[in-house]
Order: sequence, then structure tokens, then C-alpha cells
Amino acid sequence: MKVVCPECGYEDEGNFCSNCGASLSQLAATPEQEQIQVPVEVSWLDKCPVCKSGKLLSATKKKLFGLVNEQNVECDSCGAAFTQNDEKYKLSKVSDTSNPTWQEYGNQALMAEEWKTIAYGGLPASRQREVDMESWLTRLRNGEVNFRMDVESPIILKKNEEMILSFPNISLWEPRSVRRGGGAGTSFRVAKGVSFRVGGFQAESHEELRNIDNGPLTLTSKRIVFSGVKRTVSIPLDKVISIEPFRDAIRIRREGKEKAQNFVGINQGIVTFTESDREYQEAFSGPMMMYIIEGLVK
Repeated sequence: MKVVCPECGYEDEGNFCSNCGASLSQLAATPEQEQIQVPVEVSWLDKCPVCKSGKLLSATKKKLFGLVNEQNVECDSCGAAFTQNDEKYKLSKVSDTSNPTWQEYGNQALMAEEWKTIAYGGLPASRQREVDMESWLTRLRNGEVNFRMDVESPIILKKNEEMILSFPNISLWEPRSVRRGGGAGTSFRVAKGVSFRVGGFQAESHEELRNIDNGPLTLTSKRIVFSGVKRTVSIPLDKVISIEPFRDAIRIRREGKEKAQNFVGINQGIVTFTESDREYQEAFSGPMMMYIIEGLVK
């Protein structure tokens, strides 16, 4: 599928403009446009992924003083070379290193079907997943995804409040001041087994994260609620100042509280999402939690 380059106006297909090198992947990925059609019946050798005009031909080259044969596939038009590596082919050489395909996939080993997809303007499976994941997270962050987990709420919801998600066995960590002290100066013996230290007492203080409590963490349309054994924390979403995400935790700073609160252990469960009829599964993480909260605030 050909699209118009937003930079130079050149009509082209693929992930990058052949005229100026600008990215076309976002244009090609928009759901309003026609989906890229990759012919099933043709071989990946029929169209070079680099120049998109030549054909790929098998070539055998000798290495290690002629003792080892290396199977290559080379384009009869641009000279691009693909080196076979088990079931994959690595784009190992091009005549023009400024070529967008080389810039994106140079020295990468992909399956033959993935190279065919690139030749016809699509994205390989791994790259397509990244693009779709980025698109879904952006919509999640903008409040365009109606995210809900089908679990029972462990808290009593207020009027017009909806339960979004809830995780059991979350740890609340908060910074605590730790003081360490000791005598300073010299000591002298006054009797057997008895000595005194001359000087004053000096103390040093610093903060350490401590596990304060454990319990379920619930996110609703209006607040974040931690229901621990010893502590209950309720954070209105409109009081959240900032969120710092981690793979398995989030750190929240809110109005009226000087120290941040850390909720650890949220990497629970698998999220299923769909982009342009492509379905994926991803482990829940701190960035997801952060984007869901930002979307609720918006």
C-alpha cells in the first residue's frame, strides 16, 4: 500500500520514504487506511526487501580458505546480501548504507516470511508488536481504552465509583529515617575491665525503604486504595502529583504527604489487548498501571 510521505510528498510504500528517508510506518499502521496485503503465493525471493524492485538469487561463498561454504542470498539489482543463519536470514551487506531498510534492519536475522512482509511494506512480527504496543499504551494513557479487570472489589465503592482493578498481596514500602550513633574521641582505662571514652556522642541519619505492610491494592475510577493489615491508604486520583513506574511496582507522590509511597508486587496477571485485529498478551507492569491512572485522570 502506497502512502504520501509527510516530509516531501513522495508517494511510496514500506516503512520509510525512498526519496527522503522519513518514517512511513505510522502512516501505514493507521486503522483508517487499507491493510497491507502480502501475497501468500509468492516466495520471499521474488522481491528484494531493500530496493523493492530486484529479485533475490542464491549464492554460495567460501570462507576459511575455502574449507567452509556460506549460503548467501543476493539481490540482482542492488546487491544486498542476506546470510543464512539456521532458519533465518541476516541482512549482512548493502551498497548504500543510508538505505532505510538497512538503517532499520541491518545485521538483523529474520525469518523469510518477515523479510517478505518488509518487501511489501509491512513490519516483521517483532516490530509490529512494538508498534501496536506503543499505540495501545498511548490510547490507554489518553483515556481512550475502557480498561477493566473482572475481579471482585475488596473495598466498598462510593457513589458513582467504579472498580478498575485489584491485586492481592501487595507490599507497601515507605522511606524511614535510620540513625546510627557511636562515641567519638579516645578511651582510657580506669580499672580492670572498666574504661571511659572522652568526647561527645555523634549520630548519623539517612533514609532506607522499609516494608511497612502487606495487603490488596485497588484502583477505582476515583482513588487508589491499599488495605493492609496495619495500614489503610486512600489516595484520591486528583491528589496524585507524580508516578514513577517499575517493572513490578509504582512509586506515588501525592499532595499533603512529603514522602513517596511504593506499592510493590503489581506484576500479577496477563493483559490481552487488540490492535487492528491483532491480539497480544502482555504481563501487567508498572508502566501499564501508570498509564491507566493517567487515563482515568484525563
